[in-house]
Amino acid sequence: MIKKIAKIIGIYLVVYLLCSTVFVLLFHTPLLKGMEVLMYRGIVFILMTGILAAILMFFCKRKWSSLFDFKDIILMFLGFCSVNMVLFTLIPVTVERSVSVFTLSYMEENPGVYTIEDMEKIFQEKYVCEFQAFDKRFKEQIVSGNVDETEEGYVLNERGKFTVKFFRVVSSMFGTDERLIYPNEYNEEDAEKTAE
Repeated sequence: MIKKIAKIIGIYLVVYLLCSTVFVLLFHTPLLKGMEVLMYRGIVFILMTGILAAILMFFCKRKWSSLFDFKDIILMFLGFCSVNMVLFTLIPVTVERSVSVFTLSYMEENPGVYTIEDMEKIFQEKYVCEFQAFDKRFKEQIVSGNVDETEEGYVLNERGKFTVKFFRVVSSMFGTDERLIYPNEYNEEDAEKTAE
């Protein structure tokens, strides 16, 4: 019985690790290179490799029918996609857009002592202006369909309004910094309270 369980776990792990390797390697191919938003490209790759994992599990079911059935194929697909989605959004997506990652990386490449004012200036000049961080994030909202272009400029559309409402619900559930989702309600008095 223990050998049987160990074999099942081993096969699950082999399939998971093999397909996870394929998932990472896909980012080093020209496939979907035109998809500018890393997160969207990653989601498509997760679904593709999740399907591959399900196919491999189907062949495992055919070879070891006493160990696996159709629920294992479904479990492999759902488990693979779930775990890799969490890891992908937690690590690569964070690395790609995190202020903290930029700050620490800059300090590592440029050893020295910095004041907060120094880092704010560096952040503004390099991250925001030189790297066009805001432009990139705003274009993501256009691609996501939250903003429409008009003759005068850009406007938040109905989908964008729904997205904001969703973010506000999430913020209230998890107690995140509400200044980001209610920017007009933040004032100097709040800044003093935050500093305290």
